[in-house]
Amino acid sequence: MSSNAEVVTRILRPVAAPRLASPRVVRPLVAPLARAPEPRVARARTPIELTVEVLRGPFRPLVVWGLFWGARPFSELMRHVPDVTKRTLRRELAEMERVGLVVRDVRPDSNRRAFYALSPLGETLRPVVGAMYEWGLLCAEPRHARLPRTMPTAG
Repeated sequence: MSSNAEVVTRILRPVAAPRLASPRVVRPLVAPLARAPEPRVARARTPIELTVEVLRGPFRPLVVWGLFWGARPFSELMRHVPDVTKRTLRRELAEMERVGLVVRDVRPDSNRRAFYALSPLGETLRPVVGAMYEWGLLCAEPRHARLPRTMPTAG
């Protein structure tokens, strides 16, 4: 080859410059031939599933139990529900209010103090939470007290 010869460079196909994602954005890998998921047929949920969904978590039944005897301010509910943080109790009360179990009443004369009470729908949970209480009492009894007593037979 001579020194005056031009070097010809050919690109066979255009190549797009790679996009650099910002370090915070992580894009999920998708299989090239992945199909879109088929829509699920909505099935009716059982009454047990609905009840568990409404009373999910360890604090909601305790909040309902605490409101059995009338409206209470937030601070009193904090004392009534053991091991709950302010943030968690606020979130649970807001969710319960959204679902319709609890009614929030802010009284202007009491320094914007919010009182919480059971709504008519929340009142329907009385037998459910009451049954949970009674079942807990049954489980708390000593084991020998739960067993049926029989008379020893002679012989």
